[in-house]
Amino acid sequence: MPRFFFILIAGLLSAWLAGDAAWGQGLRNRQRPPKDDPTEAAGEDESPPPEKPRFRLRDMLRRPDSQQKQEAEKPAGSEKTEEETPADKAYALGVEALDKGNVDVAVENFNRAIELNADYAPAYCDRGIAYTSKGDFDKALGDLDRAIRLVPEGGRSYFFRGFTYYLKGELDKAVADYDTAIKLHPDYAEAYRDRGFVKLLQGDRAAAMNDLNFALRLDPQDAAAYSSRGTAFSQVGQWDRAVADFNRALKLEPHDPECLCDRSFARAMLKDYAGALADADRALKLAPGEPTYLFARGYVYLRQGAPDKALADFDAALKKEPEYAEALRERGHAWIFRGEYDKALADLDQAAQLSPDDQEAWMLRGYTHALKGENDKARADYGQAIKSDPMFAEAYFHRALLFLEQNDLPRALEDYRTAVQITLSPPEELTVWGKPDDREKRTRAVARLEGFLEQAKEQAQVHSQHGIELHKQGELDQAVAEYDQALKLYPRYSEVYYNRGLAHRQQGNLDRALMDYTQAIRLDPKYVPAYANRGYAYYKRGNLEQALADFEKILELDPTNADAKKSKEIIQSALRGDETPPEPKP
Repeated sequence: MPRFFFILIAGLLSAWLAGDAAWGQGLRNRQRPPKDDPTEAAGEDESPPPEKPRFRLRDMLRRPDSQQKQEAEKPAGSEKTEEETPADKAYALGVEALDKGNVDVAVENFNRAIELNADYAPAYCDRGIAYTSKGDFDKALGDLDRAIRLVPEGGRSYFFRGFTYYLKGELDKAVADYDTAIKLHPDYAEAYRDRGFVKLLQGDRAAAMNDLNFALRLDPQDAAAYSSRGTAFSQVGQWDRAVADFNRALKLEPHDPECLCDRSFARAMLKDYAGALADADRALKLAPGEPTYLFARGYVYLRQGAPDKALADFDAALKKEPEYAEALRERGHAWIFRGEYDKALADLDQAAQLSPDDQEAWMLRGYTHALKGENDKARADYGQAIKSDPMFAEAYFHRALLFLEQNDLPRALEDYRTAVQITLSPPEELTVWGKPDDREKRTRAVARLEGFLEQAKEQAQVHSQHGIELHKQGELDQAVAEYDQALKLYPRYSEVYYNRGLAHRQQGNLDRALMDYTQAIRLDPKYVPAYANRGYAYYKRGNLEQALADFEKILELDPTNADAKKSKEIIQSALRGDETPPEPKP
């Protein structure tokens, strides 16, 4: 799966969590320090790109650390002598051909090396790599298995077998092989990087970020690691940090169209439409007519409010790839903007058929039915969207408005509270979810629903106070239950998120604590104790860069904060690798 689509699919919720979720923009298009102005492309080489490798990891095959790891895979009796053996020479020719992308020639030479020495482990390993680049995964795994049997301590063979498993979609096996490669070579930066990327695919963001941060400490010039970490930041809606990492990646590899596409998406989420369009245009210059990048540019046009230009790009993408489900969905979205609902439904029907788990296709289809007055069909489609993703705030929001229109106030409030609890967006941001010419109607509906929320705030405060009293008594489970009830009644209660985060931390649940501290910060960006406790939780999880960022934020808000200064020094010491620094203070 291209990295770009991974960002889109995994980034659906993060768009809402970022508090910048314009209507229908959650699920979309699918590696040196940046300039002072990260939106400028100045300094990025615009000369014609070199020939692209056939698969992502070729460039590191001959890296010094990879060569060192490969030495452990030399077969018995093949120690280097004054004169290379015929098998060595054949192998060297194969390596040279593989580096140039001449895969068939490489395979011929590796075959020759194996004929001359049937126990030549590096030849099996590199022939496996060649087969992987050709998409012949079964042959690749056979060769890599043989290389490992010959030299079980060969970390490089485990690494590439892990990569092959990743390409086959066998992610658990990929992680197991990366684990072994790292155990054999604890400084194997590429193994940390790729294990981190696979863990992103598995949804383990904390472990992924740990791996990616460590990979970059081992190799600060690894463009792919910056790209993967940018992807991780995109998932959680930290678009500015994502852009910073994509900038670093593109400084190292200026001709990576996938990374340009990823940065285009992140820039669009920051409403930097000029930068987003520039990135999409550059990606198309590097790969003319590539459907993914046409789709990316169409997405930016649509978000910018230019449906005609978006339609042209979606049409071009679908001409090359007629069953491109995401492009069909977004073309349907553009037809909605144009008010051509039957055309929208035709595209959205096909998108939902091709991709039945695409929650946004169902949501957009439901919205189209609602615009046509087909309320039963709309309600069914919103329900299907929520079934596909129970955290899909926009579907709850539109269904709430539908219930409100039908005077079903209890269900309208239930759905609206859920949407608010997921997004924590202020009311004015929720009203952008829909056609621009219907915004006034949505604004009136939201104001009415907000009134009911405000009425519940007093009762929420009662539950909050009960939770605090139980918390002080050490009754953490009961305290959390009271905090839960308070937030159910009034989802915009920053202090309750913070207190619940403290309770989760005391229970040893750092993941939930981190989520609650983040929610508190989103509601109150100047909430210093939430930053301090989140920074401490990140530190305990090993996410040192993120911990450092939180304490730096405290010092931005309060330059005299002595605890934050000390904590910053401690984390910087840990990042330098100093021995056993003390823990920072929460």
